[in-house]
Amino acid sequence: MLRKVVFLYEDSERPNQKIKEITGNKTFGETILKRKNLKMRVLEEVEGESFVAAAYSYASQEEQKEVWQQLKNFPKEYAVIHMRSSFGIRNREAFKVLLEKAQFVQQTMRVEENEKTALFLSKNIPDYLEYAMEYNKEGIVDMAGLQNADAIQSSCLVDLGEPNNFLQFITSGFDARFFNALESDDFTVTKSSTNKKKIKSEYEYYYLLPETMKMWFVMPFDYKEEAETASYTMERVHTTDIAIRFVHEAVGLEEFEDILKRLFFFIKSRNTKEVTKEQYEKEADKLYVGKVLERMKQLKENAYYQVFDNNIKNGTKYQSIDEIVEKYKELYEKVKLRDQSKGFLAVGHGDLCFSNILYHKETSLIKLIDPKGALSEEELYMHPYYDLAKLSHSICGRYDFFNNGLYEIKVVGDMKLELEVDFDNSEYVKIFKRFLAENGFDYVTVRLYEASLFLSMLPLHMDNVQKTFGFLLNGMNILDEVEECLKD
Repeated sequence: MLRKVVFLYEDSERPNQKIKEITGNKTFGETILKRKNLKMRVLEEVEGESFVAAAYSYASQEEQKEVWQQLKNFPKEYAVIHMRSSFGIRNREAFKVLLEKAQFVQQTMRVEENEKTALFLSKNIPDYLEYAMEYNKEGIVDMAGLQNADAIQSSCLVDLGEPNNFLQFITSGFDARFFNALESDDFTVTKSSTNKKKIKSEYEYYYLLPETMKMWFVMPFDYKEEAETASYTMERVHTTDIAIRFVHEAVGLEEFEDILKRLFFFIKSRNTKEVTKEQYEKEADKLYVGKVLERMKQLKENAYYQVFDNNIKNGTKYQSIDEIVEKYKELYEKVKLRDQSKGFLAVGHGDLCFSNILYHKETSLIKLIDPKGALSEEELYMHPYYDLAKLSHSICGRYDFFNNGLYEIKVVGDMKLELEVDFDNSEYVKIFKRFLAENGFDYVTVRLYEASLFLSMLPLHMDNVQKTFGFLLNGMNILDEVEECLKD
């Protein structure tokens, strides 16, 4: 008999300590994967099916009771699927087939993964409530009573309570740019792109590095060129990047100190070469002014530019985006006078943000991935502050929180726009400031150069206009901080 289905997502189970090191105090369902938490991903998958009458989630005993009450409002003959959040969707197509089977089920059935019951299907609402109430404990439905129920074999789910499974699952969504493709297995990651020059430069970068710096990077190998694409392969390092753990608030201050200790050792041990004052300033002007102006030209060609400009005029103290850029250029000229590094360039990673830094807490291992690339030794060298600006981008600018949708743009009482990022980073910023000072770098200079990153990346992220506008507001706020610091 064909009938409607009600889907329940139980998010009561807490991860073990090993997984908490990645996700902090979040539940499995609250774990973020590429801008969305796992609960949202599962519910979106389910709600798209026409035969699903409703989908609910709960994480506490009180919420569970509310959901049970809602169930009583549906026809009794509706089937029920109950899924535990400690299991994730491994295969979307197979999961869809499993959902469809619930319309026909005539008795309670379970789906096993890793010898555990991942979800079960009840033929109707009264049967479900009878079982759930009998085997309920503090909002968690015990699956022990299902051992004699018929099992459905499916490869659609993965046991996220197993640390190795969790790590592989959460790192499988590599956030590659639109022109890149990433394929991985348990041992390797292969990166390919139609932008052959970029792939070649990333591959060659490692082999052009001074021998003393290769220890920091994951070695690429097996470079290939096809008719339309180029690719290279790397060892898959079974640990997360820092960005994943930082947005889950799983990086404690003591651990953060250890991370910065190692990253600043990398910064200070980079190979350098002497250049004239003119060459140094030319490199700075190219990176921190030329790139901003060039990207602003690109932004003005986008249909959303005028919308952004109007929002800036009506919702901030600035009259236009051009005025923000002029303020940036004015502050840049003042900050140049503070820079005491004139006279050398350094071998740079070129994109030293948290998502490109793999870190293993137990061994304090750090490995860097996705460098800017180089086709000659000359191209390895860049302005010594650029890597620090990228690092600040993640620490002070909370870049990864924007990437994961953990921010809000509000209209406050005076009809002005206010940016709110869902994380207090003040203690982390204090530690970062101290490391900068101890290693001879100026915080205000780093912050201004960081502002240039937020401004210059705008046209590259127009696939998500709200996030892009958040970048613009964040860049504006950094300029306000720099201006205030320069008054002291």
